[in-house]
Amino acid sequence: MRFYFDRDDSPWRRQIISIYLVIETVYPAVVVGTLIAFSGVISDRIFGTSAYSAYFVIALVDVYLTNVVDLPMMLCRVRRKPYTFAAYSLARGLVQIVASVLLVAVFEVGVKGILIASLASVCFAFLITLREYLRDLTRVTEWRVAREMASFAWPGIIGGLSFYALNLMDRFFVKHYHGLAESGLYGVAFRYSQVVLVAVLAFRLGWTSWHYSWLNSGRHEQMVARGANYYFFATGFLAVLVSAWILPVFHVAMPTRYWDATPAVAPLALAAVATGAYNIFAVGLNVKKRMRLLPPLAVGGALIAVGLYFLLIPTYSFQGAAWATAASFAILALATALVAHRIYPVPWDRYRILLAATAAAGLCLASLAVDDSVSIGPSIPLRIAITAAFPLLLFAFRFFPPGDLAAVRTRLRRLVPG
Repeated sequence: MRFYFDRDDSPWRRQIISIYLVIETVYPAVVVGTLIAFSGVISDRIFGTSAYSAYFVIALVDVYLTNVVDLPMMLCRVRRKPYTFAAYSLARGLVQIVASVLLVAVFEVGVKGILIASLASVCFAFLITLREYLRDLTRVTEWRVAREMASFAWPGIIGGLSFYALNLMDRFFVKHYHGLAESGLYGVAFRYSQVVLVAVLAFRLGWTSWHYSWLNSGRHEQMVARGANYYFFATGFLAVLVSAWILPVFHVAMPTRYWDATPAVAPLALAAVATGAYNIFAVGLNVKKRMRLLPPLAVGGALIAVGLYFLLIPTYSFQGAAWATAASFAILALATALVAHRIYPVPWDRYRILLAATAAAGLCLASLAVDDSVSIGPSIPLRIAITAAFPLLLFAFRFFPPGDLAAVRTRLRRLVPG
């Protein structure tokens, strides 16, 4: 996306699409092909038998084709085709569901059936999305641009590995110090905090193409800052909502043995907000193509997390892991903001960002206090008050610009005539 928006002309963009497709088909083919060649060895090392090598082959081919399908899905986003994007995603999901039911429930293929269903769905997606880029492919490319794209992208691998490690290490520490039961509770808390993370990921899907569309307008910095304000409002409110109501939801929907997991949901929800903040604050590094600064930041964040795990998990178990994760992502986001701002100054509205982040954190803590000291029935009015307090506090402290409030009132009048 960064290179796609460098120029607003068709030959350049066709070249970028073609180079991207080459990169996304050649290097994964080498990696996946090597893993397929050693699939028997991998199966033997993990399961003690090579009988599962076919499972690895199916899964690896699935990964390879998913890489290729990323291109048309990305083009739907940069070309502002949300309904087409949704249609492709829905079609792929339906094929996977139908194939899974047939292979697992009807033909009783078992786990292999689930893998085959996933592969069938990505093959279907590969075929139906060809129309998005096939006519854009060109044989004439500047390999200098290809080298520049690869140089821009590789630091992201290190950052991605750091985040992947963070998602594994916390569980490892909890299991090591407190056993499988506590690790299981942490897994449950993480799963339910993903309500916020899913919203963050959805935001990220649109964020990149949206802010790059302003790149050459002369207003890019201002629009990024404006988008950041409303990111913190939306995700902060969602974090408060999840934190305030997770215990009543567990009491209604979950067995008693899982209720103890809820204290970790609030900090993990805040960690999800910080994850998205990291992506927002890294905009300057993307714009200036200074991605090599990201790996030291990501590795530094991972090291801080490990230090906090050693400090908090032995005493506070999975709750300590949750707060360590939240703190490390918050520190990473702040460090990224400071570094990127020196390279590409963005007029961040520090007051509004700090107000939304502080209100979200404070109300999440208030939710934990209610969970700890008030029984479910009497706590309902308090939970309603905590949920309503977030937008009301932001309104009272002038988070919303008068122009935006006027625009909302105008739209509401149009929806409700008279």
